[in-house]
Amino acid sequence: MILAGDNCSNAINAALTHAKSTSQHLRVIQILASDLYHYGHHDLVATRPSKREFLLYIRDEVIDRGKAEIQALEQAADKMSVSLEVHTVESEDMLAPALDEARKGYDVIFLPKGKRKIFPLFKVTLAKYLQRKVPAKIIPC
Repeated sequence: MILAGDNCSNAINAALTHAKSTSQHLRVIQILASDLYHYGHHDLVATRPSKREFLLYIRDEVIDRGKAEIQALEQAADKMSVSLEVHTVESEDMLAPALDEARKGYDVIFLPKGKRKIFPLFKVTLAKYLQRKVPAKIIPC
């Protein structure tokens, strides 16, 4: 399972249920990212020290949110008696670490559904990107 973005509860439930029903180990990659990094890098008015301070603040918030998500995931896995392995990756680009993990040869990959885009033709979803690159069954939840 690949956790990238917000609202991962459906993907978590589907992956845990699948792992329990097939008695398999669940491997999770959590990609920590924020759209706010872009603003920190490209703020035309802010000074270099204030940009750095803003980026560090955002990073701390993202890491704290990630830790809380992992604790909830571990509790849910314990409750369902599912073996769990979690890897956390910090990246501003979600596609590269997701593709690296997906290429490790999994049969099924659970993803949270992405946000609906105003102009979906200009930006590919993570699920569609992975479907083109790996032979695994991709299940957006």
